[in-house]
Amino acid sequence: MKKYTLWLLISGLMFGQKANGQDYIINWQNDTIICKLPGNIKKTGLKPAWKYEDGYEKIVTVFGYDSVRIIKAGEVKGYSRKEHGKKLLCDGFFESKQIVTAGQKRRTNVEESGASDNEDWIFLSRLIEGKYATLYIRYASDGRGIYTSYYLHRQGIEKENTVIPFFNKKKMLELLSNSASQLKDFKYRKSNKGFQEIVHEYNRLKEMAAIK
Repeated sequence: MKKYTLWLLISGLMFGQKANGQDYIINWQNDTIICKLPGNIKKTGLKPAWKYEDGYEKIVTVFGYDSVRIIKAGEVKGYSRKEHGKKLLCDGFFESKQIVTAGQKRRTNVEESGASDNEDWIFLSRLIEGKYATLYIRYASDGRGIYTSYYLHRQGIEKENTVIPFFNKKKMLELLSNSASQLKDFKYRKSNKGFQEIVHEYNRLKEMAAIK
C-alpha cells in the first residue's frame, strides 16, 4: 500500500514527543510533530470555512510562525487534538484509514475495487481496540442532522490501515459470523451500542477459540 510522506521544512517543529495538552500529528515514519489544530477555521482565513470543519477528511494545521497547512487523510498516519472546536471538530486521537467495501449497500463514495485501487482515505477515531477486531467511528452531517458511521478492521483479514464501513448491524454480524460461528445467534441492542457489543463479543469468542 502506498504511504504518503509528509514534507515539512518549518523551523520550530518538535519531534519525538507527545506532550500532554498539545496538538500533534504523526507521519508515516512515526515522527511526532507538534502543531496547533485550530478550533475556529475562520480565524485562519481559509474560505469557505465549512470545507475544513469536520476533521475527518482533512485537517488544518498551524506550525511555527503561523504557517498554515492543509493535510488530508492518508498524508499522515494520524493526529491528536487537545480540544474540539465548532461544528464536527472532535478532540482525541484520529488515525488515517483507507475505506474498502464488502459488497454491501453503502452510504459512501467508495469504489467496489480493492484497497490497492481505492484512494478514499479518512481520519477515524478508535472506539474499540481488540486483538481480533477493532471498531472505529466517525460523526458526519447530511445537512439535516448528525449521524454516526462505524468502520471495522479484522486482524489478518483486512490489509493494514484499511477498514470496512458498516451502517447495518445485521450485515456486520453476518460477516463476523464467518469466522466466529457462535456469533450468529448473538443478541445485540438496537441502538448504536449494538455495534460495540458485536465487536466485543467477536473478540471474546475468538480469544476463547484460541485458548482451546
